[in-house]
Amino acid sequence: MAGQAPIIFLDLDDTLNRHFGAPIEETSVSALRNLYEVGGLLGLDLGADIFWASERILRETAHFFPFLFMLLATGRQSYAWSPSLQAYVQLPIQAQNKGEAIRKLAEYLNLPLEQMLFIADFPASGVDERQPGIDDPVLSERVGVIVNVGSQHCPEGVRSVFEETLVLNPECTETHSAGIGHEATIRYLACYTELLKHKGYAEHMKALRSALMCALEQKLNLSTLPSRDHQLWTFERPLEEATSQRPVLIRVKGNGIVHAGVERNGAWVRIYDIPLKEVSPGIWEAYVLDPQVNVFTFIWYATNRSGNPHWQRKNYFLPRPLL
Repeated sequence: MAGQAPIIFLDLDDTLNRHFGAPIEETSVSALRNLYEVGGLLGLDLGADIFWASERILRETAHFFPFLFMLLATGRQSYAWSPSLQAYVQLPIQAQNKGEAIRKLAEYLNLPLEQMLFIADFPASGVDERQPGIDDPVLSERVGVIVNVGSQHCPEGVRSVFEETLVLNPECTETHSAGIGHEATIRYLACYTELLKHKGYAEHMKALRSALMCALEQKLNLSTLPSRDHQLWTFERPLEEATSQRPVLIRVKGNGIVHAGVERNGAWVRIYDIPLKEVSPGIWEAYVLDPQVNVFTFIWYATNRSGNPHWQRKNYFLPRPLL
């Protein structure tokens, strides 16, 4: 990976949280935030789809930093962050597993696969020991670095198909183990953060990150409106008519994600997921800056962090002509 800025993809369960099904740990959020602030390139590669990823991760991270890429639903949903739109845009990429998702993203971005780094716990399949676990397909891709923070393969660890891939496994003996769980992930992230700080790479990394996302926005041919002079949409006063020359500001009384899209002939041809931001106690807002968006709904976060988010289960239409 010499001379390349690694894009770090992370699993959630037993990698950024304490156990399966739990939300991301606050200490993990802090470690990721610190790395992002010095130019880190961060991504997710999860079994969870956007519904669960938003509740268990984005709810805690969105007001601090974005993930540049999210490979969700075991490769079936791929997102990239659009700085101009302040939204996650779904990419025209679909894969059958986590490893293929990373490879297809690298191909789409025209980046070497060796630039990708993957951190996960590599659990067994849980059904048949001969079947691969959810993270195992990454071992068959020529990524640059694989970091195993799981204990299920101790003491032998996991191995990549490719000798040139650096694989870091926990240290396990009968009486001692190290390098396991979200605490190990935090230490890896902290070491990389310190490297970027002390070597003076932060500004260079930020410039690389900005150039990468700018090039991606151009590839996607995204249209963007300035956030000023908006049209306001609320449940109490939904827009009866919206122009395509002004952005839409959605204002609600609950926390979650605006799931928006461009609908043509009954199909959503482009999908955005826009985190709502709390602007005053009990009031959340999100800008829809793509002038072609004409439909949206909501993913509402669980009240009292009960772990049960829900869809609005109704689409709201913006009656404006497509450009």
